[in-house]
Order: sequence, then C-alpha cells, then structure tokens
Amino acid sequence: MAAEEMIRVIMSWENENSHRGRLVRAFKSDMGNDPVQQAKRLAMLGLHAEKQAKRKAGLVAA
Repeated sequence: MAAEEMIRVIMSWENENSHRGRLVRAFKSDMGNDPVQQAKRLAMLGLHAEKQAKRKAGLVAA
C-alpha cells in the first residue's frame, strides 16, 4: 500500500465511534501538543491499518 493511500485510509476512520476513530481525532487535533504522544498515536494507527490490510488480504480471521 502506498503511503498516500495508507494516510487516506487512516483519515477515513475519523468519524468512527471506535478506538481508531478516537486516535485519528486526537492525532489530527494534536491533543496535548506532545510529539512523543503523536508518534505513539501514529504507530498505533499504523498497526490498525496493517490489521485491516491483512484482513482484506485474507491473512487473518475477521
């Protein structure tokens, strides 16, 4: 998955009432103005994107 596509997928979760939706909203608002927290949020969002990609590829159970 290209980086632009990954960012587009991640940002599409913004309106979800889920953990990943809250992460996107916190990331976009720079909640806490802390670069370490932002890096942690981005890492967690990357893990969510990886899980979604694996599910779509049929590599893990849904």
